[in-house]
Order: sequence, then structure tokens, then C-alpha cells
Amino acid sequence: MQARDSFPHAFRVIDDVYYVGSRSVSSHLVTTEKGHVLIDTCNPGDAPSIMKSIRDLGFDPKDIKYILTTHAHHDHVGGTKMIAEETGAKVCVGEADVEAVETGSTTRAGLTGFATFKVDQTLREGDVITLGSKAMRVYHTPGHTPGCCSFGFKVNHEGKVYDVFLFGGAGFNVFEEENLRRGIYGGTVQDYGRTLDRLETLKVDIWLGAHPHRNDTFRKLELLQKGATPNPFIDPAGWKAFLKGLRSGLMKYR
Repeated sequence: MQARDSFPHAFRVIDDVYYVGSRSVSSHLVTTEKGHVLIDTCNPGDAPSIMKSIRDLGFDPKDIKYILTTHAHHDHVGGTKMIAEETGAKVCVGEADVEAVETGSTTRAGLTGFATFKVDQTLREGDVITLGSKAMRVYHTPGHTPGCCSFGFKVNHEGKVYDVFLFGGAGFNVFEEENLRRGIYGGTVQDYGRTLDRLETLKVDIWLGAHPHRNDTFRKLELLQKGATPNPFIDPAGWKAFLKGLRSGLMKYR
């Protein structure tokens, strides 16, 4: 299967965080001295492009030790089976989304159209994925799907420590009438609201998106390439504005 989406040149976001996704769906590589963590694998057919991006950055895909999944939709798990088989990486999925990725169920969180795969490690609230010097905390953030997970960790940049956070499921498409009627996605407005309550309490300096448009990935990349300082991905004000916009948007579905 050919990749559906064009891939940009892979690039370094900040410190040991790299973007290896497509123009419309994110995939992030977090590197350590003991191996690497890949977050999401984009659409079915995108695995070869992701692995090429990783090689273009000078890393070996076979050094990926963990594949973390934000949520069980085909555009985030499409390449997981292939990458896991080629790298031997341990696949990690939020507890309530495991059935969807293992069976392709359309009655819980998943969508058909991707190669199902076995989950090696179930993710739960408060879990910490430790690899080398990196400790990645798991946040259960349901709403977009029942098992949607977000990830928080720290990076060092120019002598300072920053808090990085990737919100795993910001889309409201799950609440559109047809999707609710058919029960395809499994998310709920109530869960989403509680997730926002929690996100608003977190300290976030650098926010990554499960889709690049969520955090203006490519606009920030352009600024970075022009030499903008500080690094434009350091954007705590943008995070707060993003959450404010989500809060306002959610009101339409209440």
C-alpha cells in the first residue's frame, strides 16, 4: 500500500525530540542513549516513510524500543504493525483502546482499514515509560476515544529544563451526529470535558500535536529555519490559548 500523504523532511523540534510524521498526521521520535521511543505511526502505508525519516535523521529504526499510541484510530496506528515487526519495539496502547487495535472493532474506539496488531504493554494513568535518561509519564485523557493517552516528559535546551506535553486526542469529529449514532469512535463529551479540566492544571512549555495543525508545527518550523529565538516550539502561551479554544469549541456539543 502506498502512503496516502506527503512527508516533509524530518526535523528536530528541540533537544531529543524529532518530527517524523506526514503533512497531516504527526509521528514523533524521542531519542535516548539506550534506544528510542516512537509516538504514533500515521496512516496505513506510512510506515516506510516514517522509517525513512528516522534514517534521514541519522538514527536506526531498529533502535526503537517502544511505540506509544495516543489513540486507536487508523490514522495514528496505521503503520504500527509493520514498524513493530521490523524493529521488535514494544507496542503500548491505552487500556480502553486495546480491543480496537487488536480486533479492528468499530464498536469501541477503532476504525477499520489498518492492520491489527498485538499490544505488548497496556497503558494506564500514571504509568511511566523509562528509557535511558528519559521518563515519559502517561496521562489517561479520554474523550476522543475511551483509551486516549497523552504523554509528558522533560527536555533540556540551552541550559534550561522544559516540560513537553503531547495531547493525544483533540478532535471533535467524534461528536458529530452520525458518528455518535453509529457508535464508531467511543468518545464522550463528558469525558472530554473532564480531560480539559485536568489539562488546564498542567504546566506545559512545549506542546506537541497528534496532528501538526494542532500546534502549528510547520509554521513553527518555518520560524525555526529562519533562526527565530527562542525556539518557537517553546510556547506556553499558545498552549493556554489552544485549551481555551477547545473549551469554547466543546460547548457546541453539550
